[in-house]
Amino acid sequence: MPWWASLYVAFIIISLPFGLMTIRRIEKDILHPLGGLLSTLLSASFIVSYYYPDLLPYHGAQTWLYWGFVVGWDCYSYLRLNNRLPELLEQTDDSPGRRNNVFLIGLIITLPVYIWGFLVCLRAMA
Repeated sequence: MPWWASLYVAFIIISLPFGLMTIRRIEKDILHPLGGLLSTLLSASFIVSYYYPDLLPYHGAQTWLYWGFVVGWDCYSYLRLNNRLPELLEQTDDSPGRRNNVFLIGLIITLPVYIWGFLVCLRAMA
């Protein structure tokens, strides 16, 4: 695995506690943090599986279900955080330009995981 992919996985794992605590404070339940944990672990496993297919073998159509869960959960979490985070942080500036920037940054950060997951899904179906 290249060093930059290892660094990306480390970034995902290191940011996990902050994300889980934030989601827990916003939603005030246990389901949302568990979904975030599962999504994060699946994301990291897609990256590892791409470079080490024998270590984490994905086979069959259920791989698409895992990938769909990651993408769907991330989109759902973005929508929830987009609506609830400004009120939690007590911010009043809710301009559309700022929301678009947050969406773009989030997409740039998560796009590599989606690509790696998609490639793992294609390999699993071969």
